[in-house]
Amino acid sequence: MKTSLMRAGVAVLAFTSVSANAAGLLGNYTAAGAWKIDTQEASAVAFNWDTRTLMVTNDEEHGDLAYFGEYDLDGGKIASYTVPGCQSFSKSKCDPEGLTYIGDGKYVVGEERPRGIAVLEKTSATTLTNFADADTIKVYDDGKFDNSGLEGVAFERSTGDFFAVKETSPELIWRITDADFGAGTATVTNPFNIASLGLATLSDIAVLSNSGLGDNLLILSGTSRVIYEVTRAGALVSQFDLSGYGSLIDPTGAGGKFEGLTLDDQGNIYLVSDDGDGPNQSYLVKLQYNAPSVPEPATWAMMVAGFGLVGVAARRRNRAAIA
Repeated sequence: MKTSLMRAGVAVLAFTSVSANAAGLLGNYTAAGAWKIDTQEASAVAFNWDTRTLMVTNDEEHGDLAYFGEYDLDGGKIASYTVPGCQSFSKSKCDPEGLTYIGDGKYVVGEERPRGIAVLEKTSATTLTNFADADTIKVYDDGKFDNSGLEGVAFERSTGDFFAVKETSPELIWRITDADFGAGTATVTNPFNIASLGLATLSDIAVLSNSGLGDNLLILSGTSRVIYEVTRAGALVSQFDLSGYGSLIDPTGAGGKFEGLTLDDQGNIYLVSDDGDGPNQSYLVKLQYNAPSVPEPATWAMMVAGFGLVGVAARRRNRAAIA
């Protein structure tokens, strides 16, 4: 990986997007920056559209406490928060792997091992809701509390629905409708067979409609080092290759990978990495959305005129052939 600039903890990367389907959305993204962050073992990231900041949560490293870090859109640290009661909630290791913002200062966290989602908000300058007091919904119950459960969650502002993914064994996608956190109930369906995409594991999911970029979904696979754009029926539209970041997120070959994905209100993508058993350094990476250029009116006129000339020529050839 080439680095064109390293200053004040910022690395601006020289490589660009690799899209298998250039007509899709992900063909419009380029690498814009990478920042070291001090939320260790970063596992999820959420964009807060009210404050235009990013909230990042950690992996399973800190007993009964989850740690959250709030950052600006250039990776600058704003605040740190602790969330108690995590291990008791999960009945095993504390393992918050999904995170999404739902408005009014509230976040929904996806806890991998109990396969549930819970509402958290700031209770002080340094803490979020105790998991023991959080309103929760069980998304999936396979009788297990292992490390193969709920890995990512996304909120859709226009519908109030959630999407979530299960990491592996098996890989699953859920659509969560009619969510009532107070009652702990929701309707959970599988909109398509996500295993057919052929990804090694599932890391996170995002909803493009929140950024005004259509109705498709983004699926992150940290193990496959790729982002897929898919329709709501599961058809692959485009992809962004993340393999160029390997030396950044996994410098020692210890299983480091991207774990979290979110979009801001301009369509830019933010990813956070977990370096596995490496040097315990997390990164925030930005992929910039470059809106396709719209032809000027004069260009449109020339195109229309060109189409007209092609039609005239075709009609003349047809008449000549008939004669």
